[in-house]
Amino acid sequence: MPLPATELSEVYFDDDLAHYRLAGYDAHDERNQDDFAFFCTNSDVLHPLVTHHTPDGRQSFFVLADHAATYEPCPGAAGLIALHVTRDITAKTFQVADERLPLLSFAQRWLIVRGCPVDAIRMPADHPYTKPADALTAELEELLLTSASERYEVLDHYTDDHMVLTATTLVRDHDPGSRHRPYRIFHEDTDLTSHTHTLREGAWADIHAAGQWLIDREGPLPSPHPQFPQASPVPPATAARASLGRPPGGPTPPSPGFRR
Repeated sequence: MPLPATELSEVYFDDDLAHYRLAGYDAHDERNQDDFAFFCTNSDVLHPLVTHHTPDGRQSFFVLADHAATYEPCPGAAGLIALHVTRDITAKTFQVADERLPLLSFAQRWLIVRGCPVDAIRMPADHPYTKPADALTAELEELLLTSASERYEVLDHYTDDHMVLTATTLVRDHDPGSRHRPYRIFHEDTDLTSHTHTLREGAWADIHAAGQWLIDREGPLPSPHPQFPQASPVPPATAARASLGRPPGGPTPPSPGFRR
């Protein structure tokens, strides 16, 4: 819920303005003021994964990890936020646009569509977060990151970082080559022991069949590329939590850890 305008000055701290390079700028309008207030009031749980500022100072692009995303009352919420900041250097005003997304590649792609250079928003080679577990994971991430803006339509997603570390995303693939099986599930598992993550893709002809797989988890994901190995079936208890629906009832889970 947006903060009243009279309270916004209290949450625009110097550190927040400096972090987003907005010192000396005012919001373009009340909506942008309210939207930016979210990033100020939640600065303690929002951590940048990758950032790019254009040389002319007019735009900034961020992928932020939200450590509190899956707390109640929002179980399953995506833990990543793509943020685009634009500045009017003459008028000294700014505008913000953001999108909450479940996978790093989707967040990067959202920013690329808005004008960020592809190489500028890639994770640096020496980043401290989890790395792709295998070549197929790296290949799928590159496919998502560099795909055409209209190719993947995100229909639903669910992130679980309470008992396991998974992110499941249901999309419609509008690429002509996928027309026979346009409904895709991208499922990411994170292993903090090996400090890696594994991404796999499944394909279905209709959305109901994809949804049924999410409920049953019988067998591996049906691969659009049979030569590639797919993720192992998810145990029933995990499937219930990661089925893109509400998690089963029970006590409030422990505080989520840092996914990526």
